[in-house]
Amino acid sequence: MGRNCPRKVVVNQKERLKDILDQIPKLPGIYIMKDGKGEMLYIGKAKSLFHRVRSYFADAADHHPRTRIFVRKVKDIKFLTTQTEQEALILESNFIKKHQPRYNVLLKDDKHYPYIRMTTQETYPRLEVVRRVKKDGATYFGPYTMVREVRDTIRLIYKIFPLRQSNDELDGTEKRRPCLNYQMKRCLAPCAGQVTPEDYAEVVNDVVLFLKGKNTELVKGLKTKMAEASDAQRYEEAAVARDKIEAIKAVVDKQKIISTSQVNQDVIACTSDRGWSMVQLLAIRKGKMLAEKIFKMKNLNYEEDGETLASFLKQYYADEPVLPSEILVSHAVEDAELIEQWLSEKKGGRVRLEVPLKGKKRGLVAMAEENARFAMRTELDKEGVATRSLEELQETLSLKNFPRVIEGFDISNISGTHAVGSMVVFENAKSAKDKYRRFKIKTVEGIDDYAMITEVMTRRYARLLDEGKPLPDLILIDGGKGHLNTGFKVLENLELIGRVDLACIAKGKFRTNVETDEVFLAGRKDPVWFKENSPSRFLLQRVRDEAHRFAVDYHRKLRGKGSMSSVLEGIPGIGKKRRLMLLKEFGNIENIKNASLEDLQKLPGITKPIAEKIKEAVSA
Repeated sequence: MGRNCPRKVVVNQKERLKDILDQIPKLPGIYIMKDGKGEMLYIGKAKSLFHRVRSYFADAADHHPRTRIFVRKVKDIKFLTTQTEQEALILESNFIKKHQPRYNVLLKDDKHYPYIRMTTQETYPRLEVVRRVKKDGATYFGPYTMVREVRDTIRLIYKIFPLRQSNDELDGTEKRRPCLNYQMKRCLAPCAGQVTPEDYAEVVNDVVLFLKGKNTELVKGLKTKMAEASDAQRYEEAAVARDKIEAIKAVVDKQKIISTSQVNQDVIACTSDRGWSMVQLLAIRKGKMLAEKIFKMKNLNYEEDGETLASFLKQYYADEPVLPSEILVSHAVEDAELIEQWLSEKKGGRVRLEVPLKGKKRGLVAMAEENARFAMRTELDKEGVATRSLEELQETLSLKNFPRVIEGFDISNISGTHAVGSMVVFENAKSAKDKYRRFKIKTVEGIDDYAMITEVMTRRYARLLDEGKPLPDLILIDGGKGHLNTGFKVLENLELIGRVDLACIAKGKFRTNVETDEVFLAGRKDPVWFKENSPSRFLLQRVRDEAHRFAVDYHRKLRGKGSMSSVLEGIPGIGKKRRLMLLKEFGNIENIKNASLEDLQKLPGITKPIAEKIKEAVSA
């Protein structure tokens, strides 16, 4: 009977999938493949859902072995139909980015690059650095690779052009006296009513030309102004124009000119290995290299480079507001025509997608390919070092499990107050900060590190067992043999002995010298011996130090909140709402202490008598 049950389940699952496949509409849209637990495995788009989805379950021999493995995991398929294939492409991109399915090629670099925002919707525009582009009437420039690059650009602009640096909303009326920048001729003082919107707009126009890279046009205009000023014997004004020209030429000389084309181009190349892909993007504007970025993409399905590039284009350009006119790629891209159409509509002008085979364009792609290959080699070298350190760790500690996932614990408290526990996670010898956890100690009073370790570890692993989630390979506790024995009892009570390895790391004879740190294992009297400069010992020390830092940061945060609240709680007339208002406005007790009575009275509900009580309490 027991042997027949799984077979019956399999039959039912096959019948269920067959029913789903029979009901697939012959319409464009996206399909979402799920496993038996409802987890999304893969999201794709299709011109005809009927033909595309059924192709996964027919002619399986033609698929990559990894694809066959993932298809066997599919237990359910959901559909969303669209009016057009282009709508399906956009929907697919949004869903992949939101849900991050395991078998899609995933763009891991999801940080937002900085832009320079010119508030051209204002009467007197100003500059600022932002991470997101909005449809607010402002003009955006970028993206830039690093914030430092943006800051340097803005600093240079303020040096060359008399653009305002304040953030006030200005309408031409006088708000204050001219500042030092006005005296230094680095600002036209619109906040003091010293310049008309028309004259200020000329400066803004020059800045826009500079940021767009139209330096030839900008220099030509400045030369005209210099000649006119010189002819009119306004030599000081002519000298200012001359200095601007020299500064702009210095910037132009530093820019790397790699193409004679005046077309804005993105050059994109891809290389793949061991379930990962590296994509190199070169941003070329008017023939000048403005930025280069490398992207690491998860590719568990081992898709071909052309498919990977298609996934990259859809995910990367979904959020890019400034599009080039030409995208040069290293491989033929799946759905190239559809992606071209989508990007062209997004840009409001033609975007060409091209795989150059010869000439200067091919040279640009070759440059990007070499950079992508170098990035991949570097990444694999790092992976190799990590693997070797983990192999050494397993051998040195005689671990039953390969320590791919290490969880490290530490406790932090002072005199038993605000006691907290921390847990850090290292995967493949790298910190996985999104998986760190903090614990407030709930059941232990006073100073008892062993009881606190028991509480934290029990909460952690009882929960993993209840939820059926994977366990770590190695648990590392910051402490000595007592901490180790405590951790061993926790694992024993949860019946985890043998399933998870356990170790502790303690300060040695000279506490300030990491060379004397000692690592202990359960059932072993003496510490483990590591060879000199052992990478596996360094790894354990990194885990220990990170767990300690994480615990101390959390403890300090709770202690700070407690001390701030305790001082303010004893003040008559100050309830929870006013305490929060004071802390939000001033940040901490020290700032409240340094604030004047007038500053305190500016807050709603803070009268002079209450302000005096606050000052008395925080100064005590």
